[in-house]
Amino acid sequence: MTRQVVKLGSSSIAGRDGLALDVIASLVSQIAVAQQAGHEIILVTSGAARLGRQLLAFEGPTAGAAPALQALVRSVRSAISTAATASTAATASTAATASPAPTASPATSRPGSLAAAPADSQARLAESLTEVLRGYASREAGRRPAETALPSAVGQPALMALYRQLAAAVGVEVCQILVSRSDLSSARAMADIGQLLRDAVSRGLLPIVNGNDAADPLSALDNDQVAVAIAVAAEAPRLLFLTDVRAAYRDASLTERIGRLTPAEARAVRVAAGGTGRGGMGSKLSAAARAACCGVECTIGSAREPEVVARSLNPRARMGTVVRAAGPQLEAARRWIGGMAYSAGSVHVNREAEDSLRSGSTLFLSGVKRVDGDFAAGSVVELLDVRHPERLLGRGSVALPSAVLRLLRALSPQEVACVISVMLRLRYADPAAWHQLPGAGGPASLLDPDRYPDCRELADGTSRACREAYAQIAGFSAERVADLADSLLLAQPAVATTFLLSKGFQDGRVPGDPAARRVVRSIHAVHRESLVMFPG
Repeated sequence: MTRQVVKLGSSSIAGRDGLALDVIASLVSQIAVAQQAGHEIILVTSGAARLGRQLLAFEGPTAGAAPALQALVRSVRSAISTAATASTAATASTAATASPAPTASPATSRPGSLAAAPADSQARLAESLTEVLRGYASREAGRRPAETALPSAVGQPALMALYRQLAAAVGVEVCQILVSRSDLSSARAMADIGQLLRDAVSRGLLPIVNGNDAADPLSALDNDQVAVAIAVAAEAPRLLFLTDVRAAYRDASLTERIGRLTPAEARAVRVAAGGTGRGGMGSKLSAAARAACCGVECTIGSAREPEVVARSLNPRARMGTVVRAAGPQLEAARRWIGGMAYSAGSVHVNREAEDSLRSGSTLFLSGVKRVDGDFAAGSVVELLDVRHPERLLGRGSVALPSAVLRLLRALSPQEVACVISVMLRLRYADPAAWHQLPGAGGPASLLDPDRYPDCRELADGTSRACREAYAQIAGFSAERVADLADSLLLAQPAVATTFLLSKGFQDGRVPGDPAARRVVRSIHAVHRESLVMFPG
C-alpha cells in the first residue's frame, strides 16, 4: 500500500469549454482503481476559478460572442465618425449659402437617424462594449481580489459537484479541504489538516484539496507548493505532478527528456518547455526539489498519459521526470518548517556556516552573505549555498526582519555592536541634530568618525560588509532609522536593554564588559531550535 498525492494542474484541465472533462473523468477512474488495489490517494486540484469564470460567462461557449462584440464596437465607432463628418459638412454648406432662413440638413433632421443622437452617447456605448470585451479577453485572474475571489466562490462548489458525480459513478466518495495562506503559516493548523487527511484516506475517501482563493484572493497560492505541504502533512512518500507535457525537457522541440534528478539538479535545471499553468515547469521542479529534501519522491508527467496513476505507483515504471527523495521523511516536529510553511525569502550562507550548522551550531550574522525577500522576524526562510544557490541546505525561522538582517549580514560581533550603537544614537537623537549630508539622508554631526569611536571602527573597517553598513546608515532617513531600530529592539530585547542601560551609544562607546559582549555574540540569524537541515 502506498499513499500518494496527485496534483492536477490548471494546464491539464483547461479545455476549450473551460474544463477538460475527459481528463478529469479519466483521472478519477484511475484513482478508483488505485484505491481498490489498496493505495491511498489525495488529489490537489486547480480549476475552481477557471470553472467559475465559465459559469459567469467569461469563458466557455458563450465567450464566442467576443468577436461579434468587437465587430459591434467597430461599427459604433465608425458610425460616430461618419455622423461627425456629415455634421461638419452640413454646417460648412449652410455657412457657404448664407441663407437668411436656413433649413436643417436632412442628415440632422430625420427623426431616428444616427446623427440625431448625441455623439457622446454613442461614444459611451462604444466604451461600455469595450469594457465588456475586456472581461471576455481576460482568461487569467487579475490583480483585484474580486477578479479571483468571485469566480473561485462560484467555481468551488461547482467543481466539487463535478468531482462528486464522477467519483460516485466509480464507487468513490470524496471530501473537500480548502487551504489558505493562514493555514500554511500555522504549525497547529497544518498538523490538524495532516491528521484530517490521514483519517480520510484510512476510511477510503478521496480528499480533494485546493487553495482557498475565494477567502484569500491576494495570497497568490501556488498549488505546486500546496501539494508539497499536503504530501508532508499527510506523510505521503510519493507526489505526482500532472501537467500538459509528458516530462521536463531541455530543448524546445521536446526530444531531450529529463529522466531522473537529484533535488539540487532539479533546482538548477533550465527547462525549454514546461506547461502553461500558473506555476509552469520551473515551479514544479522547485516544489519537487523541496519535497524530495523532505523525503518525498516526486514524478512529473502528463495528465493525458494512459494509466498515469498506476504507472506512477510502480517504482519500476519509466515515465516522466523523477526527482528522487534525498533522505527519509521528516519526523513530526520538523514537518511544518521543513516542508509545509510557505517560504518568505532566502538566506545565503557560506560553506563555513553550513558546516557549523550541520554540526548543531547557530547561524550567526557573520555567516550570512546575502538576503533575498522581504520578511518579518519569525518568518520561515530557505537556507541556500551562496556559491551554489541550487543547493537547498535547509529551512528555519529567522530571528531578525529582512531589513535588519541585510544591514548586519557578514559582520563580526564587534562590528554588529558598532552598528547597533550608531543606530540607537540616531534613533534617540534630538531632531535638531539631523543636518542632511550632501546627497544622503543621515545626520552629519552624529556620524562623524573623528567624534564617535563606533563610527570610526565602521568607517575604517577592513571588511567590505563593514564599510557597506556604514554607508547604508549614512543614507537613512529619520523614519528609516526609527523603523530599523525599533524592529531590532523588538527582535532582540536583551541586546537593546544592554545598550540602553549603558548609555554609551550617546558618546559612540560600545559596551565592553563581558556580559555585553556575550549578548552581542548571541545575536543569530535563524532560531536554533527551528532549524531543519536537509541531507547534504
